[in-house]
Amino acid sequence: MCYAVKCGTCGKSTWAGCGRHVASVYSQIPEGQHCLCRRWPGVKLPGEAESAAAGGGSASTAEGAADPQSSWCIIS
Repeated sequence: MCYAVKCGTCGKSTWAGCGRHVASVYSQIPEGQHCLCRRWPGVKLPGEAESAAAGGGSASTAEGAADPQSSWCIIS
């Protein structure tokens, strides 16, 4: 199960847990309070489609190329 936690880097809300319920955690956090230090698997972030189009790659290519452990937050 996933749950909201405070990011030790930016102080905003992020998630911890199994990774299967990330969208549910994201929907419970007020807009503007989401930590962006770490990816939100399964969640389409605002502006995500525009940045993928501007970069010339598809969203699936960009997502598949990213190292999931390269953007971990320090959770205190």
